[in-house]
Amino acid sequence: MANGVIKGQGTHLYFVDSSGSTAELIKLACPTGLTGMTAGAKERIETTDLDELEDKQYVSGLGDPSTISVPFNFVPTAPSHQALISELKDSGANLNWLVCLSDGVAAPTLEVNDEIKPPVGRTSAAFVAYVADVDLSVSTSEIVRGTLTLQRSGKVKWNWKV
Repeated sequence: MANGVIKGQGTHLYFVDSSGSTAELIKLACPTGLTGMTAGAKERIETTDLDELEDKQYVSGLGDPSTISVPFNFVPTAPSHQALISELKDSGANLNWLVCLSDGVAAPTLEVNDEIKPPVGRTSAAFVAYVADVDLSVSTSEIVRGTLTLQRSGKVKWNWKV
């Protein structure tokens, strides 16, 4: 094993639910993975003029934030799953999210302005996204599973463990 790598087990995903009278910091129950934390591809803007005879020319455009996919084991009694399905999907509101990797155990805290304060001593990634979809899958000889799809807005801000 390479020195410095960390396991996926122990990674947590938090979000701020401000649909009630007071904002709450909620940890997503039973996620089984997370993909799409990349910056997203930049758009390309063509700048080719009529003098060009060989290849088109481009300059870099705006970044297009990727979607984040979070498979999870569905637990109907979990407040996080209820909030996602009952309120947050329909609201379309941008929410603050934080992924805390397994290189520490400290939990984040909720600041006065409803932003998530990353824990010290744990690598984390903060982003803003809305719940684009929550899909449930039911089949025989299997547990009920779901997939949460988040549409990011803006950059991912990494906080590195020191």
